[in-house]
Amino acid sequence: MTSGTDRLIASLVRQLEPVRPLPRLRLAFAVILAVWATLLGAVVWAHEGPLGIRALFDDGVYLGSALGLALAALGATVSALAAGVPGRERVETGGMGVALFGLVAAAAACLLGMETLREMVASPHVGVDRMCLQEGALLSLLPGGVILSFLVRGWAMHPLRAAAVALLASGALGGLIVHASCGLLEPRHLLLGHLGVPLVFVVLGLYPLAVILRRIRG
Repeated sequence: MTSGTDRLIASLVRQLEPVRPLPRLRLAFAVILAVWATLLGAVVWAHEGPLGIRALFDDGVYLGSALGLALAALGATVSALAAGVPGRERVETGGMGVALFGLVAAAAACLLGMETLREMVASPHVGVDRMCLQEGALLSLLPGGVILSFLVRGWAMHPLRAAAVALLASGALGGLIVHASCGLLEPRHLLLGHLGVPLVFVVLGLYPLAVILRRIRG
């Protein structure tokens, strides 16, 4: 090669930014799960009044929505983490599918419960739904921050989709904590106040998060 080519290659190398190593997916997932479990334990320990988790095996609607939220949280978390790792596109897509299936299954359980019990229970006040939504959103911030801290270390092929899935994951994690601590088991409340947390989190946070990710990458 000529000296001019050597100088060009050397200048290109000098302009490259240092690459931060991506953590293993299992390690990142374990860290997020540990943060979420710690937050769940703190909320349950400080909670006053009946816990919703007491009806885990006694109420079919509660169990179905809990399992659906858990699938949504786990699947979306795996998908968001895989989005930042080259070559893990199949894991990203599979996790997204699991998350969507979980949300649909949980919503179906609540709707079925509303149809079956519509004359047996009274709908709670709208303020109760709003209270659980707000609490779930606040509880989603910490696991969401951990997920995003891993996501920005990589290079997502579809940053907007990755941002949406990360928000869905963190919202589902927060919603699952509310689900475990809330003592109100009415299907309508479970649908709006608990399952609504990840959806609201995506709607409110997608645009600002997408702008942040693009600026970081730019």
